[in-house]
Amino acid sequence: MRDLIQELVVHYGDLRRQLTRDLRDPHYAADIAQSSFERVYVHAMGLRSGRQAKTPPNAGIESPRALLFRVARNLCIDDARKRKTAQEWTRQQMVLQHSAPSSEYLAAQSQILNRVVGVLEGLPPRRREVFILFRAHGYTRAEIAEQLNITEMAVAKHMVRATLDCSRVLAQLRLELLEDQSMASAMDFDNSTLSDDAF
Repeated sequence: MRDLIQELVVHYGDLRRQLTRDLRDPHYAADIAQSSFERVYVHAMGLRSGRQAKTPPNAGIESPRALLFRVARNLCIDDARKRKTAQEWTRQQMVLQHSAPSSEYLAAQSQILNRVVGVLEGLPPRRREVFILFRAHGYTRAEIAEQLNITEMAVAKHMVRATLDCSRVLAQLRLELLEDQSMASAMDFDNSTLSDDAF
């Protein structure tokens, strides 16, 4: 087992460099690499103890490097799908709420959507995964905990942090939109005053 861990540690650096090149985000690459390492390690521990039903206890991992890279690739694909699902869900909600929205409303909603998507993409992968499973897919905390193999307390903690992150951005955006509206009102007032003076 020690040899496997040492081999995984050696390949971890290669994986992180490859992910940084592919994803163009060193923090996101580090999160994916760490999650991949954890999953391969947990899988190896399961093989060692013979806990996996279909795998005999004496089976081993033929190529830890290949498994590590394949797990990372799958995590990237899953994450991209979840982001796409979240974006589609948000767009659908916008369409359902307003049958004939004004152009100003659409511009504001587009701005909000871009900010929220930016926040979601900036969240750590596990936090984003929990948030999307809960908000977009409607899973319960217990279902998420079971699916991700974490405690319900950890799910709740991720949910609170993700919600706070989104709330901060929405509050900031609301202030910006209010400032824009008050500036537009002031400009309308100035224009009407000028037109009255002209007569």
